[in-house]
Amino acid sequence: SMITLDELKKKANRQYAKVLRASIANENVFPLVIPTDKKLDKSAGFEHIFKQQEPILLASKNKKGIGFSVELRENKKTRQSEISKIYFEEIEDFIAFIDKELEFKHFQYEVDLIINVIPELQDLLVQSPKIVIESHGKWSDLLAVCSYFLQNPQPNIYVRSLPIDIPTKFIENNLSVLRTLLDILIGDKVQINETDFFRRFGLLVEEPSIKIRFLDSSLSFHPVLSCVSIWVSEFNRLDLDCQTVYIVENLTTFLEFPNRSNSIALWGGGFGVHLLKDAVWLNEREIFYWGDIDVHGFQILSQIRGHFSRIKSMLMDVETFEKYHTRKKGGEFKKIELSNLTQEEKQLYEVIEQNNWRVEQERVAVS
Repeated sequence: SMITLDELKKKANRQYAKVLRASIANENVFPLVIPTDKKLDKSAGFEHIFKQQEPILLASKNKKGIGFSVELRENKKTRQSEISKIYFEEIEDFIAFIDKELEFKHFQYEVDLIINVIPELQDLLVQSPKIVIESHGKWSDLLAVCSYFLQNPQPNIYVRSLPIDIPTKFIENNLSVLRTLLDILIGDKVQINETDFFRRFGLLVEEPSIKIRFLDSSLSFHPVLSCVSIWVSEFNRLDLDCQTVYIVENLTTFLEFPNRSNSIALWGGGFGVHLLKDAVWLNEREIFYWGDIDVHGFQILSQIRGHFSRIKSMLMDVETFEKYHTRKKGGEFKKIELSNLTQEEKQLYEVIEQNNWRVEQERVAVS
């Protein structure tokens, strides 16, 4: 059946990227034919044949002066004109029909700006012209960032201290497009295995930190300090002169953990325990891990034992479970095979996993 105006608009919109591409590459794709189904129902006479074509004819450039053009051909049998081709004569006709005049005007201006400032980006624009539209209004700042990194790859500065005349949060708010642009421009000078934007492009990031409680005041760096947070890289070199280390999963239990001679407590913060993995000095200490008696608790225990084989679990046994268990359910979890549990831990883990049971660490008393 004869194409409707809505269908024609959808088909034209599908050609938009091609038209944008051609405009960047200075190629001419006009006149642009839109392949359409123009079959007519000829069983109900002349009037009906005209009625089927009327909406398209009335909306065409032939009537309106802009938009799509139609070519007519006389049907030898009926002696009646029928639409044989629908096409756009010029780019202005096409852009007006899909209601993109303002967008296309901005697009042309920004493409010129990009290619004038950084001509190396032309191939990207031809390949992905919509990138220009998706970041409309941001291109002078995006190009300022690109120009800076071309001059200073791997600058080793915190992102908000970069000497670029842009809003301080601009880079953080536009990571995705900047990653695309910078990979093209300085791809040979990036940390190729880093997926984190800041590390990939040689920016400093605030390190995660480790919370330490001195369970024995004589271990503290200063008499008034009972709890400190230090950066991971510094913790790795700390080599604290203590005998025992308790890694405690939840914050409240970490803060309430009782004092013990020659001991410290570290806050694990769930799967955050992986931050400890490079602190090799912990291998020479007696280490305990204490977490919730639930699927995640045992998964974390298995993970950290992969780094510190001598680590023992604490209050995560059958006796503790039976004493405090009230058939509370745990959260969602991913079923994985745990290879670093003792036989006893494994047996308890299997029961807990089957029933998704949980005893929260905060409910268990520690003496």
